[in-house]
Amino acid sequence: MTFELVTNATVSNTSYPTNDQISVRFLFSNGTASQNGLSAYPLFGQQNDVIPWENFTNEMNKFAIGDQATWCQKCGNSTGLCAASSTSTSSSTSATATLSGSSGISKAVAGVIGAMVTLVVILGLEALILLVGGLRIAKKRSGAVSPESQTVNPTAKA
Repeated sequence: MTFELVTNATVSNTSYPTNDQISVRFLFSNGTASQNGLSAYPLFGQQNDVIPWENFTNEMNKFAIGDQATWCQKCGNSTGLCAASSTSTSSSTSATATLSGSSGISKAVAGVIGAMVTLVVILGLEALILLVGGLRIAKKRSGAVSPESQTVNPTAKA
C-alpha cells in the first residue's frame, strides 16, 4: 500500500511545490500478486485516481487520530506511553465505561469464561447423546480371556 505524492510543478533543488500543486495517488497490490505491480485506486468515493492534497487531508481528518491521548483512549491502553494520558482522562473514561455498560472483565478473564462455557456445552451435548441414544460407556478390559479362546484341546495331556 502506498500513498504517492505527485506534482506537475517545476521544482528546483531549493524549492518545494506549494500545497495546491501537490496531489495524492493511492496504490495497492495484494501480497500474493505482487509480481503484477501496484494498481492505482480512487480514494473517498472519488472518480479520479489522483486527488488534490487539500481534499486528501480534509477527508483523512474526518477519521484520523491526531494525538497520542486519543490513540490511547481508542485502543484502551493505559500502560507505557499511554500511562500519562490515561491518568488525565481517567475520570472521563470511567464515566464513559459506566454509561456504556462495561462489565469491567478483562479480556483474559472473558476468554477463560468463554472456554469454560464451551467445555460445559460440549460435555452436556455428549451426555445428552449418550442418554437419548442409549449408548453406554464400558470399560474395556485388557488381557481378559474371551470364551472362544477357552476351548479344550482333547489331544492335550493333562
